[in-house]
Formats: sequence, C-alpha cells, structure tokens
Amino acid sequence: MPNKIGSNVVAPFERVKDVNVIMTILHPQPLVGLGNLLLVNKVDKPATLKTTTATPAVAPANAVTGAGTSGDTTPKDAQDNKDKTQGSNTTGDRAFSNELSNDDRMNGLLKRKVDTATGAVYREYKNLDAVAVDYPENSPVWFKANSYFAQSNHSDRIAILDYVDGKLLDTLKDFWYYNWTFMAFVDNTINDDVILASNICESNQDHFLVLQSNDLAQFTQFYGQNYTIGLKHDLSEAMDTALVGAVATKTVGSCTWKFKELTGITPEDLTTQERAGIENSHCIAYIQVDGRSETAEGFSMSGEYIDLLHGEIWVKVNVGNELQSLLQDNDKVSYDNTGISMVSARINYVLDLAWKQGIIQTNDDTSKGMYEVTTTPRSAQSRDDLSKRHYGGASFTYHASSAIHSLTIHGTVDSDTIMQ
Repeated sequence: MPNKIGSNVVAPFERVKDVNVIMTILHPQPLVGLGNLLLVNKVDKPATLKTTTATPAVAPANAVTGAGTSGDTTPKDAQDNKDKTQGSNTTGDRAFSNELSNDDRMNGLLKRKVDTATGAVYREYKNLDAVAVDYPENSPVWFKANSYFAQSNHSDRIAILDYVDGKLLDTLKDFWYYNWTFMAFVDNTINDDVILASNICESNQDHFLVLQSNDLAQFTQFYGQNYTIGLKHDLSEAMDTALVGAVATKTVGSCTWKFKELTGITPEDLTTQERAGIENSHCIAYIQVDGRSETAEGFSMSGEYIDLLHGEIWVKVNVGNELQSLLQDNDKVSYDNTGISMVSARINYVLDLAWKQGIIQTNDDTSKGMYEVTTTPRSAQSRDDLSKRHYGGASFTYHASSAIHSLTIHGTVDSDTIMQ
C-alpha cells in the first residue's frame, strides 16, 4: 500500500520471490461511549473555524503548540498568564481548525470539532499531558481531568466541551451523540446551566450528569431525577470525575457503584445521622468502613441504581446498533416472516449478551436470562406502515439484574446453661 507524507508518494519495493508475506498490525479499538466522560467548560469568547492550517514538521524549540491551534507558537509563560478560571485561551485567539496537525496528534489530541453556530469547541484528549497543552496545570479543567486520570479504570480519552454563556442547550444538542455518556461541569456552582443539563439528561434518558457539592441543600431541586448523580463532598477534591474514572468504563452490568474506592479522594467522617441524611437525599458520600474507603451508595437522585440505568442505556444503544447493521449489511430485509425473524434474532442476540454481562437477571428455574422478545406478523401492521415500509411490531421486556448492598445475618447459639 503506497504511503505518503506531503506530496511524495512512495510504493513498497518489489522483490523477486515466489512468496510474499503481507503483515497487518491490529490495534485495540478506542473505548466507545458508554463509560466516557465529558467536561463542560464555560468560556467568555466563542470559537471560530480556522480554514487554513500550516503544519510545521518540527515545532520551534522555544515554543509550544497552544489551545489546539495548528502552528500556534504562543510561549509557555504567555499560556500560563491566560485566564485560568475556566481554562486557557478563553479570551485570546479562539480560532481552531477541525483538522489535526502533526503536533496536535503528537501532543495527544484525538479529535477537535468547532461548532460555528454556537461558538463551542469539542476536543478529545488521550491523557493528562495532552489536556495540559490546552489547559494549564492546576487550572480548573486540568484539576478535574487529573482526578479522572488518577483512577485505574479511566478510559483511553477524556472529552472537553468549551461553550459560551447562554448557548448550552444548542451546544449540547450538537455534541450529544459524540463519544461520551457521563458529563460533569468544570465549575461546581449549581446554577441555571446545571439545572438545564439535568433536564436535558432526563429528557433524553441516555446520558448522565454528575454533580458535586458540599452543601446538601443544593441537591434538593434535583431530587427524583433518574439521570443526575449527586455527590456530597468537599470541593477541594474532584470526586465527580474520580467516580466516573473508577467505575464507568467497567463492563456494563458487571458492577454496582457502591463500595468503590477512589484514588486521591479523602473519606468523610460522618455521624450515623449525617450519613442517613445524605442517603435520604439520594446523594452519595465517600466514607470509610472497617478501615477501607468506599462510595456509600450507588444510586442516582431518583433513588434508582446507576448500574440498572447504565444497563438500560447499554441495551438501548446496542439493540439500535444491531438493527441498524442488519439494515445496512443486507441488500434487502424482506417485509415478511423471514425479515421479521431476522429482526427478532438480532434483538435476542443483544439481550442474551446483556444477560451474560449481568444486566439481565437469571431465571433460577431455567438458568437463562429473564427476557422475552415479541414480534407481530406482516398481516398485523397498519396499511400506513406497510406503505412507508416501516415495521413497528417488535417489542421486548427484561427483568433487570440486582445486587446485594447490605446484609442481615441471623445466628443461633446453642448454650448448655439452664435458665431459671
């Protein structure tokens, strides 16, 4: 296969030989979506799209590539003097290219997308060093990312979304189906944007918002929200991003969110009454039990358990993906029993996998997953659906798997003492 850098195309040399061995290197696929984190960062100035790029082969020794712009030679000390309240380059040059330069890639930038309609810019970074190129060390963005990458189960990336005040709704709409499922705000202040994000998650039912505050009263307005997770912890430590980094990328269905140890997070010394108040508010604290640190619970602000909701999202996404592949991989899925059976088979495949992962409960009598797929024949479809080539006769149900979070054990002691 010819390769080229710049304008020079080079094909492999030919060798006079009867056997030609061609090697292919298989790389691990990036972790897609269901455990990935998005940091939401408000900036003062909208981003614009840079239409021309210049990619030097080697950056000058006395310069750094800054804020994701191709060929930016802003000195490091100038970068450090930029507004650190919300990350670097929030008020300076905000022109970015959607194409990554060689320097971008070497610095660990995986993706960049500018939304010209809202002035937002979305970026994915492979590690903390990559984040530090655009957001200086000890800045609020870096602080949150540092806590995330400190966890042993963090993803192979972190996404950061810079948005302009008043544009959050449209910004999230544009980047909603990018490669992330959990989001946390860089600024922990509970304000209108945070409430809006919580309601957006609740409406779509396929992403989580993770909030952190040391004031339990701040969570009252989120009580009952399925897809908002409330963490009661001191703001000097980023428990929100630590929790996502510790648990979210584990195989969905394989674990509960309670009992989890978070690197770099200090457990709180809570009284029994204080802990009860936190749990009655459907919030999660970080505590120490029998000498070990752990998350005190594993539910969202509604009281529903995060692993159950995460499993629900997994099933929804994977059923959709399998059926989309069915339509794309076949020249034609016939509108008859054969085609409908193909639809049923794909749904059954996903639910069987969900059962094996621990998302679906096992039936004790059959040792199989507790799920059922139902399809109706072509004759049961409406004339309008038949005319539009739309099939809406498939449905499924399943019983979600559970977990043991507490124990009560009854013991009996047989004594020789005769009591009068």
